[in-house]
Amino acid sequence: MKRLYTQLLLFFPLLFLAQIPVVESPDGKGKYKKDNQVILQKLEIETKIAGKISTNTITMVLRNNSGRLREGRITFPLPEGVNASGYALDINGKLRNAVPVEKEKAKEVYQTIRKRNIDPGLLEKVSGNNFRTTVYPIAPNGGERTVRITYQYELKKSGDFLQYFLPLNQTAEIPEFDIKTTVFQNLDAPMLEEKPDGSYNFVSTGNVWTAEMHKKNYRPDNNLKINFPVQDKSQRIVVQNAADNFSYFLADISVYSNERMKKLPNNLAVVWDNSLSGKNRDHVKEMALLEEYFKSNKNLTVNIYFINNIFEQGQSFKISNGNWSELKTYLLKTTYDGGTDFGKLKPLSEDEVLFFTDGLSSFGELNMPWKQPVYTIAASNNIDFNQLKFISSTTGGEFLNLNENNPEKEVRKLVFQPLRFLGIENNIQLSEVYPSLPQTIAEDFVLTGIVKGDHTTATLKFGYGNEVTETKTIDVNINEQAVKDWEISKFWAQKKLNELEIFEKKNKNEIKNVSRQFGLVSNNMSLMVLENVEDYVRYDIAPPAELKKQFDEIVKNDKAKKDERVKDLMENAEKMTQNLKTWWEKEYDQKKKLRQYPKPESRRAASDSTSRQAEIEEVVLIGYNNSRTDDESEVSEPKREQLQMSVRGMSSIASNTVPNALSGSVRGVEVRNVTPAERPSDIINSGRILTVDIVSKAKYMKLFRDMNNPENIYETYLQNRKEYEEIPQYYFDVAQLLLKNNDKKRGLKVLSAIADLEFENEELYKLLAYKLKQAEAYDKELFAAEKVLEWRPFDPQSYRDLALALEDNGQYQAALDNFYKILTQSYTKELADRDVGIEETVIMEINQLIANHGSQLNLSNINPKIIADLPVNIRVVISWNKDDTDIDLWVTDPNNERCYYSHKETEIGGRLSDDFTGGFGPEQFLLKKAMKGKYKIQTNFFGEQQTGVAGPTAIMAEIYINYATGKQERKIVVFQNQKENGNKEDGILIGEFEF
Repeated sequence: MKRLYTQLLLFFPLLFLAQIPVVESPDGKGKYKKDNQVILQKLEIETKIAGKISTNTITMVLRNNSGRLREGRITFPLPEGVNASGYALDINGKLRNAVPVEKEKAKEVYQTIRKRNIDPGLLEKVSGNNFRTTVYPIAPNGGERTVRITYQYELKKSGDFLQYFLPLNQTAEIPEFDIKTTVFQNLDAPMLEEKPDGSYNFVSTGNVWTAEMHKKNYRPDNNLKINFPVQDKSQRIVVQNAADNFSYFLADISVYSNERMKKLPNNLAVVWDNSLSGKNRDHVKEMALLEEYFKSNKNLTVNIYFINNIFEQGQSFKISNGNWSELKTYLLKTTYDGGTDFGKLKPLSEDEVLFFTDGLSSFGELNMPWKQPVYTIAASNNIDFNQLKFISSTTGGEFLNLNENNPEKEVRKLVFQPLRFLGIENNIQLSEVYPSLPQTIAEDFVLTGIVKGDHTTATLKFGYGNEVTETKTIDVNINEQAVKDWEISKFWAQKKLNELEIFEKKNKNEIKNVSRQFGLVSNNMSLMVLENVEDYVRYDIAPPAELKKQFDEIVKNDKAKKDERVKDLMENAEKMTQNLKTWWEKEYDQKKKLRQYPKPESRRAASDSTSRQAEIEEVVLIGYNNSRTDDESEVSEPKREQLQMSVRGMSSIASNTVPNALSGSVRGVEVRNVTPAERPSDIINSGRILTVDIVSKAKYMKLFRDMNNPENIYETYLQNRKEYEEIPQYYFDVAQLLLKNNDKKRGLKVLSAIADLEFENEELYKLLAYKLKQAEAYDKELFAAEKVLEWRPFDPQSYRDLALALEDNGQYQAALDNFYKILTQSYTKELADRDVGIEETVIMEINQLIANHGSQLNLSNINPKIIADLPVNIRVVISWNKDDTDIDLWVTDPNNERCYYSHKETEIGGRLSDDFTGGFGPEQFLLKKAMKGKYKIQTNFFGEQQTGVAGPTAIMAEIYINYATGKQERKIVVFQNQKENGNKEDGILIGEFEF
């Protein structure tokens, strides 16, 4: 057994780490960038190798050189098929291990705790196979925070050697740099082909080899590359014991990767991803692959197709004697722009398809129309491996990873039929064996699974296509192959996850289950660190081992404050519905107010105190609303001494004058009961909506001054894009110009490019959804809204945005169901308090659906107490795309009376919903009957507590006349805030009504 184990431990990894982790900090303009404020003070890389497996730990110390609290963001890539399996953050100077938490719950807890100005530690998987964590706060003037990341890596063979490669070339010095590599049970010294400097050498203690280096202010000039000759080609197996007589095994099996010639295609389709993110691919490697391909397939027809937010056919080329120079020139001149929408792919008739892409479909879900073999080819740091493997595996093609393998090697998958693993023969002692899908054999092959009992054999089948041409038998012996201190189970779990994520939607629950049990970060599971044990109890999160005893004691004695969740919003919704009905059933004085002038003092004294009191009341009333001149018609917003705070269960119901109005005690307002004969159709009033184009004040707008030719606008945009390519507002403003000049095709292309800037960013996708709604691109609005809900399912606004998008797409029942979910979901108390009053807006939207589309709806699950006919002449709703932001809605009527947050009901019956001083809105204005005249709609930016990647806050106003009457009209205004934080001058005019 000792000899077998020694042979196994000879194997060394080709460890691919795309780059040293990137440390960035906010620049105050919505982006993250490298600077000297928050730096990587110390980097420690430790790798432990045992045969076919390795455990890798990266410890990073961030230092704040500035004079204020700062935030640091760390992003690092991992190789294909590798998941982060450990995360720790220093709490009070000591590293605390993270625990797995479902991604949706982790985000909700993170957002809730942030309301207390504390940032928990959270490690998430983002686009491609990149992992990210944000660290806050880092104390000023030299404050430090420590983060540790762990992952397991399966070793790979390269030619006749096993090779460890770590790229270390850095442009900046690292103040403290430590690296240590340990190889266990190895008879011969590792061969250093390349090393950082002369001090890095292996020394042995028995059969354990260690090399380490500790440097100050170090900038590595060389990479680290270590080679080991492959001395033994027999099977190598390691086993980890588990409970109930089960064990996990990992088998490294030498299989000669025989290849067979295949019939090369005469007609080839090349689908080239020319979206904005496509420009970041390594086109040199892509050209090298095609160069090698045309050396083998020298005479054929190649048809080019392009995919960004649309699918277009390009030119056709005849390749003769391998000469493809014209095709190469054509591809190198590609313009990259727009988002990526795999939903636009169309059927092709060619023999095979080469699909050059990163696999990130940022603007639509995949529609797979291709039946012929598709070879997906990736050459980018951000890759959706699962998407590309799904496309290739379901069509009989192959996935080519140019990011980790050289083109000369990968081209063989295109010109030969490779040997494939086709499965194992039935064995009741073996279960959960991976890979379970057919897999191409490269230079080595690894099988992992679960075995019951002490000993069994497994027969592996190999062949071409679906034809078995050879078998191999492996012997799994727990007594001889068991190892200690190595987590074979995590390698098994990683292999299983890789397959589950190919069909992610179908396997979502099992992905969560495996990720949770084995502590792996995936698309559905994060790793989280909380600051105190009480929070683990409060949010029902299992703590790390070091807090388990304290956690159990608190739970046992019931001392912890449990998470105060608001069960649902239904009780408030019922009260709000009754309040709205009461408001709607009253009729207000609709007369145009005559201008009032100061009355001269009467020469005759009042005869009694009663008449005197009446006169005083009249003067007070006149002074309240009707003593302004035309030049003084605007109601200035009073200064807010502090942010308003609403608490769930204590909210005001729209107006503090309604109760008085009901008792007839509000002077100057005529209130009478509406007649029973009044019908919703009686509310319809002829009028029109006038909207205002909000002109961007960005400096680049000078480039487009006086331009109205879409082609010139687009060319100017491309010429200047490099300077502004990471600024979403640039794409937003140019798209606005193109749409305004009736070029919807280019306008949507530029707008969709926002989706390629940063995936899984709800601010960007909310911005997109708003503008797509305005552009009437309702299918894409729906896609964006679905993504926001996927990322933030704990926000009621996510359900509302989706419901509005579903309604725009004619899916009325689904829209109703999602509106209703807002009232039936549970929320953390912090988020429920943030969104107090949202019920008023949702009730209007539910009842509008019922009024206009009731015959198409099933209302059996809807609480009848929230159903009411509430048609109105005027309705305005504003929403915005950022949390912790305060936007105010103002509506001024023909009497020059403004309805706004501190004056929420007007004399003619205008009504404003609760003021949202945080969150995403919405705020709503209603007027049942509009008097003749002009109404002015304004928004006022009061402030935001953060500037995100999406740039200035985006505001959407939905403006209706004759809402819920069956004859309603709507206009949409979308713009990005033009005011600076703290600038409280008059609001921005966005539209007017005329009746």
